[in-house]
Amino acid sequence: MKLLRISFFTLLGLAVAAALAAPGFIGPKVEEIWKQQFGRLQGGSIEQYQRGWFGARASTEFTSEDGETELHTAIQHGPLLFTARGPRLGVVYSETRLSLEQLAPQLRAQLENIYGRLEQSPLVLESLVKADNRVINYLRLEPFTHSNQYGKTTFDGGEILIETDYSGALLTGSVELGTLRQTRGGLETLFTKSVSGEFQYIPGQGGEAKLRLPLLRAESDSGPLELHDISLQLTIQQLAGGAVKLVSDLQLPEVQSATPITSLQQQMTLPQIHAADLVHYLRALLPAATRDWPRDMQRPLQLQQQLAVQSRNGPVLVDANIDWRGLPANAQRDKAVAQWLAPLTGTMTFSAAEQALLQSPLVGQAMMLRQYGLLLESNGELQMHLEVDNGQLQVNGQLLPPDLFMMALMGDF
Repeated sequence: MKLLRISFFTLLGLAVAAALAAPGFIGPKVEEIWKQQFGRLQGGSIEQYQRGWFGARASTEFTSEDGETELHTAIQHGPLLFTARGPRLGVVYSETRLSLEQLAPQLRAQLENIYGRLEQSPLVLESLVKADNRVINYLRLEPFTHSNQYGKTTFDGGEILIETDYSGALLTGSVELGTLRQTRGGLETLFTKSVSGEFQYIPGQGGEAKLRLPLLRAESDSGPLELHDISLQLTIQQLAGGAVKLVSDLQLPEVQSATPITSLQQQMTLPQIHAADLVHYLRALLPAATRDWPRDMQRPLQLQQQLAVQSRNGPVLVDANIDWRGLPANAQRDKAVAQWLAPLTGTMTFSAAEQALLQSPLVGQAMMLRQYGLLLESNGELQMHLEVDNGQLQVNGQLLPPDLFMMALMGDF
């Protein structure tokens, strides 16, 4: 019995000694891998790395179009890790936050437009490296309540989970975004239920993601709007030369509103786009007080889109295939239609049940386009086919000056 007690305390002492000694051996390897990983990131550089026995602190600077932003990271060395989710066994645990003092002005303005005056980092990245080299990342979006001249906005927070191994050979994860509410004068103007989704990505090959939103309720110019069971599916395929193919499928199976629309489906394909161009156009989608279109549209873009709208008065279909070569850097900042058509090649086919147009807010334009032979009638449908090639515009097979077509479209005849 005495021998058993001695053996137990000996083993316990060895375990404690190993736990206390392990961080010292783990620390140098963590620092080496940390610097290797950040060395691969474009625009990122490690400003400072202070390693201790049980952990380390790192400062990393990123340079982008918005300016320079610094991240601060607190690192713990295993095997016993005290995480925001409780004690864990593993190799490394870290928490990374934005440095509010060294935040790019444009990025700060965008965040404060959402969160109000920043008192702490609204984004927190937790990373846990387990003993089997699995890496679990949690990106936390902090909840907020923000009031301005447009009303009061409340967000319940969210989390994005990304799991991989240390080589990054396979990424899997999930998304959970809490309820969003907007009110004005005590009346609700926007409400969304929690968004959920999952994704998978294989570097060098591609991946897919799916998001689901059970309910979006809002007040629009035409009255109350409710969208049920919204889903968005994204598929990305890696191509040669750093380009990707991106396909999105948006489904709105149930629409309740003051308009006749009952459902909508949109499928969009970018058959080949470079990552830098994709990021550029995604940034251009962000809200802005003013928009510099000649600058925003300088990059090339290929796009295929199919839009199907069902209404109580019949269907509306739009099929477009666009090859945009981009505007030159010195493009004139005017509204000449020819300037925008010169770098464009593509086609668009529009068809709609006659009643769907004649009982919609577009009835005025529809009547005028039909009167001038630009919207053709066939078996109860109104149709129009557009084709652009090297600045020349054909409408239903007939050449037409672009300015004349725009006048007809805008009702300026």
